Amino acid sequence: MINKVLLTGISGWIAKHTAIELLNAGYEVLGTIRNNNLVDQTKQTISKYASTEKLSFVELDLLKDDGWNEASKGCRYIFHVASPFPMKVSSNRESLLPVAVDGTLRVLNAGLNAGVEQIIKTSSIVAMFRKPNRTNPYTFGENDWSDENWIEGVSDYFLSKTKAEKAAWRLMESKGLKNKLTTINPGGVFGDALDKKGGTSIEYIRQFMKGKFPGAPKFAVLISDVKDIAKAHVACIGNNKVGGRRLIVGKEVKKLVELSQLIAEAMPEYKKKLPKKELPNLMVKLISYIDSSAKTMIPDLGIMMQTDTSYAEEILGFKFKPAKGCISENAKSVVRLGLV
Repeated sequence: MINKVLLTGISGWIAKHTAIELLNAGYEVLGTIRNNNLVDQTKQTISKYASTEKLSFVELDLLKDDGWNEASKGCRYIFHVASPFPMKVSSNRESLLPVAVDGTLRVLNAGLNAGVEQIIKTSSIVAMFRKPNRTNPYTFGENDWSDENWIEGVSDYFLSKTKAEKAAWRLMESKGLKNKLTTINPGGVFGDALDKKGGTSIEYIRQFMKGKFPGAPKFAVLISDVKDIAKAHVACIGNNKVGGRRLIVGKEVKKLVELSQLIAEAMPEYKKKLPKKELPNLMVKLISYIDSSAKTMIPDLGIMMQTDTSYAEEILGFKFKPAKGCISENAKSVVRLGLV
């Protein structure tokens, strides 16, 4: 059988890194794309890091049934990476659910109809750690879920990731096929932007370097290297330890002010623009009324998260990289691409 992978949302940042990892490992990749206008740019970016001889594209919409069954035929594996991650928070908590939840079920059902061997879904720690009345510091792990009924704390993106992952597990369990599914749950994703169509995490680094923040919110998050995330997806293929598991990928929890310090080390010429102190929580809350992107952080202000990812390293067979490298790569690529 051909080692062919259906990779959803290939024009996205994590998916492009994953495509590069797959192609360099010799897999055939069929990338789904929302709009064929994105094919040339996506292929051009990937071609800088891997041969595109075994790369092809298909235009598919996560909101429509058309074409998913046909695309899945002949594929041995499915990597469902596509998922919306907007910078701004919507006042409608359910705005992302059609793409996230219905799209996930569409992809998984198509894979099951085609008899694929394994499905790897990109989820997030945001599906794990948001719940009211947490201790400080608080610990979360593979068996934890965000509380989707916590309206103040679980905004549109958090809700979409939680509900989409739960829907995936429910579907696979209902078919007795839980072991065919694995989720990869990264934290804040950083690393080489590859091209100007980077992710939301890149935007935070860019805004720091442009001097947008007078100080850093008291917010901490598990830092995940985008190359580790891509490598983790590929390391799941044929790995009999990953079935039915939620794998948290990331090495260190860092505060935003610590990220600022790492950027300053990597790019000292931007040091003056970077935040050096932490903002009072009240100020961040006030800013969130003007800039909804700040709302995402409010439930976690001043709280330190803790998680042990050594189990995922053991299962996947490699060690995750510390934060310094991917933050440095992120900052340098933002400058290289002329984004600041």
